[in-house]
Amino acid sequence: MPRCRGWVLLFVFPILFTTSCEKFESPSEKSGANNANVLRFDVSAPLTSLDPTKVRLSGSTVVFPLLYSYLFLPDEAGRLEPDLAVHWDYKANHHVWTIHLRGGARFHDHTLVTSKDVTYSLETGLATVRPALYGLIERVSLPSDTIICLRLRQDDPDFLKKIWDMEIVPKSNTHRIDYDNHPIGSGPFRFKSRQGQTQVTLEANPDYFLGRPALDAVVFHFQPDKERAWARLLAGTTDIVQEISPKNYQIMKQYEKEYYFDLYTLWYYTILLYNTKDPLFSDPKVRLALAYAIDKEYIVQNLLKGLGKVAVGPMGVDSPYHNPEVRPIPYDPGKAVALLNQAGWSYDVAGRYLEKQGNEFEFTILVLSESQIEKKVARYLRLCLNDLGIKARVQPVLFNDLKRTYVKNNAFQAVLTEFRGAYRDPEYLKQLWSPGPFAPSGAGAFDAPEVSRLINQALAEKDPSRRKVLFYRLDALLTALQPGTFLFQKTAIDVMSKRFFLPEPFSLTFRGIHHLAKACLR
Repeated sequence: MPRCRGWVLLFVFPILFTTSCEKFESPSEKSGANNANVLRFDVSAPLTSLDPTKVRLSGSTVVFPLLYSYLFLPDEAGRLEPDLAVHWDYKANHHVWTIHLRGGARFHDHTLVTSKDVTYSLETGLATVRPALYGLIERVSLPSDTIICLRLRQDDPDFLKKIWDMEIVPKSNTHRIDYDNHPIGSGPFRFKSRQGQTQVTLEANPDYFLGRPALDAVVFHFQPDKERAWARLLAGTTDIVQEISPKNYQIMKQYEKEYYFDLYTLWYYTILLYNTKDPLFSDPKVRLALAYAIDKEYIVQNLLKGLGKVAVGPMGVDSPYHNPEVRPIPYDPGKAVALLNQAGWSYDVAGRYLEKQGNEFEFTILVLSESQIEKKVARYLRLCLNDLGIKARVQPVLFNDLKRTYVKNNAFQAVLTEFRGAYRDPEYLKQLWSPGPFAPSGAGAFDAPEVSRLINQALAEKDPSRRKVLFYRLDALLTALQPGTFLFQKTAIDVMSKRFFLPEPFSLTFRGIHHLAKACLR
């Protein structure tokens, strides 16, 4: 998810903390209006379409787990538990998964959830947002309205764990569903209203197959300014905030009686992605030099206040597909200059700037305009590069405009963004780093034939040990090619007011948000 920020309610901070730190008012003490049985949730990206078969990079994804249902949900150990599906089995010799649906589950328009709806959801959702996974399905058959059989092209006993978070939507044969103004799911809450891209309100679904939620409603509010969202939380005008800043966590953690906290390493790494088609960045030696020029440990310790890890490569830290022999590129400006010299770059006569054939090394870094932390990181990157004699400019860009520049596109020079590592579904690597037959790769149209060959070979390999070796080779190759400088993975800090009781630990994973349906007002 993108990160965002702004200013106005920063003035709430001194009011709250200069009065008395010995008595800290709970959210319910601050405003009588806040006693309503409504959960308020600040999200950090615009609330765009609520069509889960098309949308992934949006604040709307936070709405999905309460609006829609899933076939199954993982428990804390990763084992799948029933949701719409109540039983499933796998015949490895035929590569066939058989899934049995619960009877009587209904969509918000009161129509029954059937195997046709599940098939439609999987086919449209996977084909759009996870085409590599969709390609693993050879055939789908429907023995009845409550049974689905998925025949895979190869043995995959973990396939259901890769697709569990695909939302189930109705297959509409008689009318087109308006996913902006009246989306239909079968989740614990149903759509009530929206205000453009700034607010979506859900109300309790009285016909939910697991029983009506205790909450009356959930209001999702787009708040791009993390400082303002944090101030809103302290003021009691919202209940949930995603990824507060490290400095704010240092202030808030003493109030554990008032808030739930969840700290975890994001599966997303921050990367300074380069347009490898641009002559400036077409040479891997240049891209490697830029990695040596940036002090990533400084970013983690000082800008993130220690709440993060230095990124290594495309698999992600702690990924089962990460090659343990691949290490982060260390900070070494001398090595960076030597590599740039090898690539034909040298200092001008005054020794200030790097140039090649009379052209100075200068470029623009695009960064999310709504995010203060990313802008701070971008400014630090500019300092590191300027110290080396490279002129780097920072250009803030709005969320949707930023996406368009680099997602299957190369209309940029460099962009500070995030990509998901290979954790649950390594198939994601294919759509990110390998071009398809009719579309560029998702990561800035990056294209390296050996990378594509290794990805395809690894995904097709049946032997686990050989498959592991191939992914390790892929990790080492992409890290060596440095399509972008792999910077860091954040330790996310999510917060929720304890004016609500939660029967299980607080988290804002898809599973955790889905279980917010079990929250109740104290």
